[in-house]
Amino acid sequence: MDQLLAMRSFVRVAQSGSFQEAAKLERLAQGTISKRVAALEKHLGVQLLRRNARQVTLTTLGETYLENCQRVLRDLDAGDAQLQADAGTPAGNIRLSMSPVLSRMVIAPLLVEFLREYPRIEVVSFLTEQHLDIVGDAIDVAIRASHLQDSTLIASRLSSNPLTLAAAPAYLEKAPKLISPEDLAQHNCLTFGRMKASQTWRFSRRGSVLDIPVSGNLTADQGDTLVEFAALGAGVVLMPEWVMGHHLATGDLVRLLPEWSPPAIPLHIVYAGGSVVPLRIRLLVDFIRRHVRARELLPR
Repeated sequence: MDQLLAMRSFVRVAQSGSFQEAAKLERLAQGTISKRVAALEKHLGVQLLRRNARQVTLTTLGETYLENCQRVLRDLDAGDAQLQADAGTPAGNIRLSMSPVLSRMVIAPLLVEFLREYPRIEVVSFLTEQHLDIVGDAIDVAIRASHLQDSTLIASRLSSNPLTLAAAPAYLEKAPKLISPEDLAQHNCLTFGRMKASQTWRFSRRGSVLDIPVSGNLTADQGDTLVEFAALGAGVVLMPEWVMGHHLATGDLVRLLPEWSPPAIPLHIVYAGGSVVPLRIRLLVDFIRRHVRARELLPR
């Protein structure tokens, strides 16, 4: 028995005083209405209605139960209406994690546009190069530069995110020769201080792959800071080309070892899977993905 359907049928019968009239209002067979009410009475173990050939009346317990049913159904209908209203005007909080440089150079302007379109949504940004735990840190959406391993996450690729090796002309004038990746051992390499993976740089050429341990006297925990250090002549940096675009265009940085290709680290927008993904999450993910691609904000 579907108790909510049975309650609705009971209310119809009680209000109309007739199984026949209730069936017309519900657009159902009279037998269906009768079976629902009988099943409800059996479930409750009480008689709700007195039946005779002329009319149907409420028992004393039926009168009390009618009030309860009307209250429950009224609250349920109000909740449905509110949910539908929220769907029409999405609302709620979104916890978004991404790197500071990605926020500043790409995503922040999009968020401003998104919130103008959906003013009842609130976005809380967590800016870090670290990968926060989607579940453990209660993150709704994350934008990550990585090869995804967590199969429980829903992911959409934003960019192939190719990396480029670069340094300032002023640094190269005084630095040792840099002809092959192995020469990086003699260079001041700028890396992320808290990420062990950044201490090894990988290069490939015609099927040959080299993993080069690197080190330097200057580290940072933000990618754009490393780029600024490199542009000031502090050393060699390995970063996504879109992060260094301005400095490469002005000549503050120059590309190095162009015949050797650092591997691309795909940039994904990810969120937790589940039977129901909140509308506000789907709207934000779609908005970012659509506008990044349409405006070519990141290399594909």
